[in-house]
This record gives sequence, structure tokens and C-alpha cells, in this order.
Amino acid sequence: KVGATGSLKQILFGPAEVDDGSQNLVGAITTCMGNVGARNLPEFQQAEIIIAPSIRTEGKLFQTVQNVGMGTS
Repeated sequence: KVGATGSLKQILFGPAEVDDGSQNLVGAITTCMGNVGARNLPEFQQAEIIIAPSIRTEGKLFQTVQNVGMGTS
């Protein structure tokens, strides 16, 4: 079973009420496209990917201290 986090419109286009990545999919893709300099989806699909495992934990100490984002318990 899968829970619902919002309406389809909210999941796709936002605005997000939570910061867990379950809402505003189109906004997230648009942001990612801007980060890699892609003007459209075909350019975005051609972007090179670099795997950096430490990115997942980068800055978590500061989030934990401030009790925000993924640093909240």
C-alpha cells in the first residue's frame, strides 16, 4: 500500500507543503535542468552524471543543529 501526500496537481506542480521531495515534481525537474544548463528534456537526458556518495550526508550536521530539513528527527 502507498500513502497519498496530496492531490495529483500538488504532487506534479506544487506548491509543496513538505520538504521530503514528494510534491512539486515539475519544479524539481525544472531546477535540475537549470543546474545542468539544459533548455529542454532531450538536452537534460544527455547530461553527464557524476556519482558522489558524500553528497547525501553533506551539510547534514548543520541541518541537525538547526533542526531543519532532513536533519530533523
